[in-house]
Amino acid sequence: MRQARPPGVVQMADDAGLEQRLNEIRGNSPRRTPDVRVLASFAQNTTCRLATLGFAAGVDFDRLLTGTRLQAVFGLSPFSILRGLTFEKSLRKDDYFLTRELLREPLGFPASGARIVNLREGFPAGNGRMPARLKATSGLISEIIQGKNNAARLIDGAVLTGNIGGLPAFFEADALAVDGRANEIRVAEVKSFPKVDDRVDPDQLGAALDQAALYVMLAREAVANLGGDPLLSVSDRALVITPRNVGLSPTLSEQRVSARLTRLGRVLAGIPNARDVAAATPADISFGPVANETADERTRLDSLHSIADRVGTAYSPNCLSTCGNARFCRERAVCGGSPALTGSTVARLLPEVISLGRADLLARGATPTPAEVPAATLLKTAGRLIDEVLSPAPARSIA
Repeated sequence: MRQARPPGVVQMADDAGLEQRLNEIRGNSPRRTPDVRVLASFAQNTTCRLATLGFAAGVDFDRLLTGTRLQAVFGLSPFSILRGLTFEKSLRKDDYFLTRELLREPLGFPASGARIVNLREGFPAGNGRMPARLKATSGLISEIIQGKNNAARLIDGAVLTGNIGGLPAFFEADALAVDGRANEIRVAEVKSFPKVDDRVDPDQLGAALDQAALYVMLAREAVANLGGDPLLSVSDRALVITPRNVGLSPTLSEQRVSARLTRLGRVLAGIPNARDVAAATPADISFGPVANETADERTRLDSLHSIADRVGTAYSPNCLSTCGNARFCRERAVCGGSPALTGSTVARLLPEVISLGRADLLARGATPTPAEVPAATLLKTAGRLIDEVLSPAPARSIA
């Protein structure tokens, strides 16, 4: 017997139907393709249905509320962006002279003659650009693993693909370099933060290595699809190229990312399937009205409140550093007196208790709903103990 679909749920017969449905959910809101930072942020918010819906639809929550009082406040400064672009440009100057010098000793890179392919250039803009670069990357990797003469020793802007939540996604690696002595591919990440006195900020380095780990994983998948041995062909020893001190002279850091690969595998395995998310979303939900900067602020926020009310949220203070909607959800939590405001520990101890006010009533003996019984038992006990401590001691008679 065929099971009936819940009212308002859209059925998607194929991939085209899924893409159309995700476009409807996204509306004209700013789009974001998954990268390592996005994956890492979402990994901290997988219990939030609003965050899950936005991730599946490819909505950029960092820009969704731009122009409102609750817009995200984090992001790279224009100075950091300019410094990064300037640093990358210096590495390509004079036929990659500085890059060749930097890779000469660790990868046996020749000073001249080695073939370098820049896949950031020569491809027309449009929807076909990334697939075309992916095809070119695959061809270059094939030549490398076959050990062909004049195979590329450096692929600038290699494009790799992976499956994220049941959907194909494109990822642009800064570079894939080849250790000519072992015919082994090495992932290289280029970052503009400095290496000072041979030390790099651990948080920034960690984020760069997380990125590199994803590209190692995807490069190994590409090699396997081409019939090669992924473990032999792609090293887990990542390269991070950064400026030395306050200048733009490049320096190299190397570190294995095997543990990060394991952790990344768990993150990817935990991402909900986009088809399931879309199918469970009411048909009339769209982030388009929220992103409409020509509308007044109240209308935009009311639209987001409507979505949040219908799909649910799971705010915690940690969201402030990982989700662009965190200020919006924090305001909702404050207005509703959410237990989440007191931290994750208290929130875990109060399952199904919708507010701190309700928790106070339960502590004073209010009749709990069946779902509130576990928390109500603890609250009633805590309330009794507090009353005993705060109650004045009985007067002592003087004989």
